[in-house]
Amino acid sequence: MVSTAKARAAEPGTAKVRATTPHITKPHITKPRATKPRATKPRAALAGALVALVAVAATGCSVDAKNADPAVKTFAFSGRTLDVKTHEIPADLVAADRKDVKVTRWFEAKSGSEHLRWELKDGTLDLEAGCSGIAICDARFKVEVPRGVTVLRDGEPTKLRGRG
Repeated sequence: MVSTAKARAAEPGTAKVRATTPHITKPHITKPRATKPRATKPRAALAGALVALVAVAATGCSVDAKNADPAVKTFAFSGRTLDVKTHEIPADLVAADRKDVKVTRWFEAKSGSEHLRWELKDGTLDLEAGCSGIAICDARFKVEVPRGVTVLRDGEPTKLRGRG
């Protein structure tokens, strides 16, 4: 059985008529918009920065390792190559007329938790001096090595400077 609209569309000279079907629509349900979470992280960071600023102001801003009393430690060494791990702390590496390795550390801290370590193990001299938390500190090292020893700084070849 052919509908009348389709039959008329097939006849020459008649306009095409589109049969309409009643549409069943679903009720439109709007979802509530999600609210953006409150910006607690930026506020917490701002509060932390403010606390750090107050701590710095309370302790004084300047810390200079040059003003610190030096600490000295010597290490027995018989190798041909010494790798000095400085952890980005300034360190003067100098050749000296000696048979051991002498390390001088200057460290000053006004706040924070101190992290101090110096050890020689398997041809690697590991030097660490720093602080964490709300911290103000400064450090530097001088490492005197026997003449003729090849010295690496953080695994890379380096030249020795100055005299011990």
